[in-house]
Parts: sequence; structure tokens; C-alpha cells
Amino acid sequence: MEAMDVVIRACALGTVLVVGACAQPSATDASVGEDSSESGTDATATGALSDLPGETETETETETGADCPPPPCAACTCENGELSCACLEPAAGFIELEGVDYVLGQGPNALALSSTDSRQFWAFQPAQDQRQPAPLFVFFNGGPGVSSGMLLGLSTGERSFDPKLTGPDAAVVDNPHSWTSFANLLWIDARQTGFSYGLLSDPSDASARAQAMDVASFNSYRDAADFVRTLLRFLAAHPSLRATEVVLVAESYGGIRAQIMLDMLLWANAYEDGTRKLSDAALVDEIQTHHLEVHASTAAADVSAQFGRQVLIQPALTGSVQQFTAGAMFEQPDSVIEQFALELGVDYPSCAEKGGPCDAYGNAISFIGNQGRSAYDYRAPASWLNDVFNLVAARLNDVDATQALLGVEITNIAGIAARDRPQGWRFVSADPYPADADLGNWPDHGGALQAWDRYFLSFNAEALGQFRSYEARLLNVDPADGHFGELFVSNLVFVDTLITDAAYDVVIYTPAIPAALESYTGLVAGVIVDPDAREWTIEYQDGVLGDPGARVVSVPSYAASHAVSYDAPGKLHADVSAWLGG
Repeated sequence: MEAMDVVIRACALGTVLVVGACAQPSATDASVGEDSSESGTDATATGALSDLPGETETETETETGADCPPPPCAACTCENGELSCACLEPAAGFIELEGVDYVLGQGPNALALSSTDSRQFWAFQPAQDQRQPAPLFVFFNGGPGVSSGMLLGLSTGERSFDPKLTGPDAAVVDNPHSWTSFANLLWIDARQTGFSYGLLSDPSDASARAQAMDVASFNSYRDAADFVRTLLRFLAAHPSLRATEVVLVAESYGGIRAQIMLDMLLWANAYEDGTRKLSDAALVDEIQTHHLEVHASTAAADVSAQFGRQVLIQPALTGSVQQFTAGAMFEQPDSVIEQFALELGVDYPSCAEKGGPCDAYGNAISFIGNQGRSAYDYRAPASWLNDVFNLVAARLNDVDATQALLGVEITNIAGIAARDRPQGWRFVSADPYPADADLGNWPDHGGALQAWDRYFLSFNAEALGQFRSYEARLLNVDPADGHFGELFVSNLVFVDTLITDAAYDVVIYTPAIPAALESYTGLVAGVIVDPDAREWTIEYQDGVLGDPGARVVSVPSYAASHAVSYDAPGKLHADVSAWLGG
């Protein structure tokens, strides 16, 4: 198949690696037109106040000639008094990833592995004001095994399915806190989560599915490489975005994924010379090809001009080190756990009181659960996480709601209907997963899928199991491994960072991160916490990482759960906008 040279409005799909659908005017998408700046509102109209320094704005104009009206975007030309524009519009599709031979791990335990083919789902919404350059924010949730539907649907894009906004009579409504007010937005689903699915020559063979559901395709490094490939191929297929600034927006485990991705992008050579836990020559070639074509350099200092920002929403960063330091804080007098117990009028049996072997972090998590509350939001019932998953599943298993959310005729996407995916699969055993017809109306629009496939999955438990498998632990690549913190500290030299601090989240207890970072004594001399400025200053040891001295992380606070964009969308929007402009 040759590369297409067809433009449907702003959505030119210039490579066989990407198949997708552009926005189409419809009853569910009446506000989406050639000028996408007509929809959405600015954060200043919401009353949300940032606790970070304010932003500044600059304006540019496109010359179109005196006979033409003002252009809606920079990609316009004027001829004979008529504007011809190629403005970006909402779009969605799949990027197909081929299986890769690679080496996972280091030393005598390293394994030569081969991943399987997959189709990675992406959804895009352009910045409201396309008359001046805007960064590309790339969103993904964590798990591992969790779809990016939470960030997609809970108040980052043009529309939201947040029940606080929709009320009882609507599924999807306009979002007053859309991040399109300052950026282009791209959401990506991980392998076999959300709308992404795997490919096998004969997925009806249960033994083939069992063989494919293994650590070769599901581990922290393979996962991050999937995201890097998907991102670079999306950029290659959209020339107007190829050199734009990219900001990673990661939630929960996504924080670890972001660190691996940035490490790959900043120091690609390390993924071929054996100094990292993944060796993937094809990945290195793809990354360096992008860098040389866009930056004429592969040096981290030059690459960071494009890949030098990240927003981390309640992130896992340092594996079990983060949990250990959180547990130590939970043991202190007047800790957040002690305060929670006091509010309930119950005693908190700390590890110190129990005596003997005791995991302080696990003890606190169990205590909250025993009170019928969720450690992700200790104000909420223990079912909080499942309730959020169920909300995401209910909306994205409905075709009309999905189209309204994305602003795209999603059933036109090549690869999503049953006829386009005879090789598609999600899991080995379908037993734990309700059928599509029991969840929504996708089969009515795209046809019935096979028992081992689904249109949308909020969470893939089988995938999570592989990330935590014996092989992953043996190779020190499971999410609990502490080396991921070293990647964060190293990336921070070149990457401006914002980390959220949600008051009611105990699973990711942000105040414990500075102490966790201080444990990396080979790199970090100390961390200074400034509660008034909402900043951390990471001081580096002399003679390491090119002597960066110190780096500052912005840490705005929220009266929120683990899902900050859900609970505090206005303030998060304002904080990120201010940080971006600072």
C-alpha cells in the first residue's frame, strides 16, 4: 500500500502505518468546524485559580493578503481573495506496531525475546487557537493495563463525561476546562487496553493467545517502546506537528512509563549499547532518524527542546522506594492516616504498635480498606476505583457517547470494526470480561467480535499480571523496582516537571517522593521542599550528569483523589497553563 496524499480537511494521513478517521460535522459534533477555536473556554472564565506563577502570551499573525478574511489557523494561503486552509481537526485511529526481536535485562539473566504485533489506538484534538504554535500534550494512564479513557473522558479534552458536568440527562457535554485552550492533545491506549488490541495469525488458538500473553510483549520497557514508536509515527504522519514541543502527561504508573520514554528519547544510544535494561536496535534507529531529521542532532540537550516537559498526575516514580518512604511517613504522629482515623473516631494500629515484621505502607492501605474506604480517595467508598472504571466503560462502550467525546465519526476508522480485525485479540480467557453486547452498542455498529476480543477495555488484568511476573522481577523490570527513580532523576536534568499533590490519595502519597529521591545518593545530594512556593529543589551530587547543580519541580496541591483531572479540573487546567507559560 502506497502512502496516501489525501487531505480530509486538516487530517492528512501520510503513511501506511496510520489508519484513522477525521472529524465529520454531525448532530453530535455541531461545534466542530474548520476553526476549532470556536469551541471551549479559557480557564480564567471558570474561577479556577492557580497556585503557580502566571503565564504570558504571545501572538503571531499569518499573512494572507488584503483581500482575504482573517485566517482561522497558520496553515492558510490567500489566492484571488479566497483562503485555502489545512487547519488541524479532531481525529482518531490506529498505528500498527510490528513484532520486534530484542533483549530484555542485563548480564547473565538477560533474555532474547520477540514481541507480537499490535494496533495502538490514538485520539487527537487540536488547539483552539491554531494561529500560533502550540505544544502537543500526550496523555496516558497507568495500571499497568489501564486504558487512557480516564484522562480522555474526565475533563482534559473538548468534552467530558464527568457526571458533575453532565448531570443525569446527558452522557457527554462540553468541557469548560479543556486543555485545548493552550495545546494540541493526543491520547494513546496501551497495548490491549482501551481500544488498542493485539494481532495473531490465528487468535482462535487459545494456546497461541497464552503464548503471546507473556513478558515478551508486556513489560515496562516493551510498553514504553510501544508508546515511543506510536508517538513518533503519529508525528511522522502529521508534518505540521512533527517538530512541535511534546509534553508527556502521565497518571499513576504512567509516571514510570514517562521516565522510560524520556530516557529512550534523550539517550537513545543507551538502548543499543547494553547500558539499559532493554536493547532494541530497531527502536534506536527510529528514534535517531526522527532526531536527525528534526533536530539535526541526537544530543540530549538538543532533543530536549522537543521532549523536555512532563506533567505527572499522582505518579509512581521510584517503585517500592516510594512506598517505603510513604510508609515511614504514615508511622509518624499526626500523619495523614492518624488524622483519618481521628475523623472516624477509631484507633489506627501502626506497625510500631503491632510490633514484629510489618509493612508500614501496606498496613496503612489495609487500614483504610478495613474502614470501607478507598486508598485512592479516603473520603470515598472502597469501590471508588471500580466505580471510575465502570464509568469509563459505560461511556466508551457506547458509540454515540464516544463520537460525541472525540468529535469523530469513530465507526469510520479502519481497524475498529469486526470485519477489519479477524486477527484481533485481547486476552487468553474471556470469562472475567463481560461481552460487548452486555456493555454497550458497539456490536450494533461494528459487528460482533470473537469471544477473545472486545471493542473497549478499561482494564486488562492479564496484562498487569505479566508486568509483575516472576520473569519481570528476575530481570528487575517490574513496576516495583527502584531503578526507575534513577531514570527520573537523570531525565530531570533536561525535563521541566510538574507533579500533582492530591490530598486524599494514599496509594500515591506525593509528600513521600522527596524522601524517596534522596535515597538515590549516587545522584542526589538533597531535596529542599518549599511548601509556600509549592516547589521541590533537587540538588545533584558534584560531578554527576554533567553537574546540573539543582533542578526545580513544580508541585501544586489539590483537594482531590488519585484522579485529579476528575476532582479538580479547573485548578489543574489553570496550574498547567501557568506552568507552561512560566
